[in-house]
Amino acid sequence: MGQLYLQRFEYLGSSKAEFDQAWGVALAAFSRFGNWGGVEAGIRHLKTYGTAWGGYALIEVDDPAAFARYQAFHNENYAHMARITFEPLFDLDANLAPKVAAIRG
Repeated sequence: MGQLYLQRFEYLGSSKAEFDQAWGVALAAFSRFGNWGGVEAGIRHLKTYGTAWGGYALIEVDDPAAFARYQAFHNENYAHMARITFEPLFDLDANLAPKVAAIRG
């Protein structure tokens, strides 16, 4: 398993035409590569969640160079309409399981 990232995108004030154009690029990338960053391999899209203000995508990264290309694609195609951040995730449940087990006795 690679590194999990929670990608957050928060819409900025953009015109409907800019919004639709950016989503057109995003949907074309997703339909071709299975991820929002137009990367052939090294990134696995797990899920996207939408909100009223933007949303989240959960991705798994197996290749740092692919992740760099994924981020660059976002900067080149979406940064004008959304603030995009990437947060590395770890399994907190697994990390705390021994302590919980010890407390339970």
